[in-house]
Amino acid sequence: IFACSEPKLKPAKIVGDTGEIGRLLYVPTLTGNEDVLHNLVFNFRGQQQIIDANRLEYVTEYLRLQQLHHCLLGKESNSCLSRRWVTNALHWLGLSLILLLSADGTSFGLIFGVGMVAIAYFGLLFWLLDRWRRRYPQPIMPTYLETVYMLGSFAFISCIGIITIFSTSEQPGLTLLCLGIILLPMPLLLLWQLYQQGRYHNLIDVTYFVEDGGVRQLQLLIARLPIIPRFPFFRDRYLPILWERHWNWLNYYDFSLNNFLKFGFNDIRLRDQHLPGIITTLVWYQWSLGILYIALLLWTLSRTIPGLNLLIYLK
Repeated sequence: IFACSEPKLKPAKIVGDTGEIGRLLYVPTLTGNEDVLHNLVFNFRGQQQIIDANRLEYVTEYLRLQQLHHCLLGKESNSCLSRRWVTNALHWLGLSLILLLSADGTSFGLIFGVGMVAIAYFGLLFWLLDRWRRRYPQPIMPTYLETVYMLGSFAFISCIGIITIFSTSEQPGLTLLCLGIILLPMPLLLLWQLYQQGRYHNLIDVTYFVEDGGVRQLQLLIARLPIIPRFPFFRDRYLPILWERHWNWLNYYDFSLNNFLKFGFNDIRLRDQHLPGIITTLVWYQWSLGILYIALLLWTLSRTIPGLNLLIYLK
């Protein structure tokens, strides 16, 4: 931004408290202001005013989203003639997801809350699929105490995640709606189909999950896949998780954490024998979402922590 003065031009200065400048600047539209916003973001980052830079980048992408929305509705046909409708629609969808789930990579708290809800939700699903097998003729179900622990912990973790989302998101209702669209339809459809058709496979009374019996430590599992290899050595190494222990319900959160964030306490995986395909599909679905989540998380960290802005300079 430049201010004109006589007899020569002098650069204008924006003075204010760090973290407040970005919120006070008002830009009604992206058209004609994109270069100004880009220069402001560049200057703020050069001065390590990360909060202000992130706020203006969020505003820029939000205005871009509105522009794409108008293009799709035909309100700005003159500026959209050179673009195809499908390209605009995909751009609008991707940008909407990024803004709602991470505030365009500018809010670690928001993406942390989203991750908490997702991990708790899949942990509950895996526990339900593994422990609630059938009631007749021979019940294969969890104990009352285990059910209380699992449902209580799910409610507690989910509440923390939802509170975090409401405290960090510009549009918490839309964020939760977006998260629900990603997490609910496909897993619940698979769950309904599994219980509708029943389970009649071998090893029906043995858990689907196995853990590495030789290692019990906090570890990164970036290269880990959710199903154990077929080599017989691994079947001897991986042992079924213990159903009869009071803390058994924690294993399902650990597996969900492993599968989603590639980080956990035990290397827990699915067994490779007599495993319903629906459960395999659900596990791979979470694993795929986890890859996208990690990419978004690392991108967010690179934009919110001073000194880690490596991805910013690769644009």
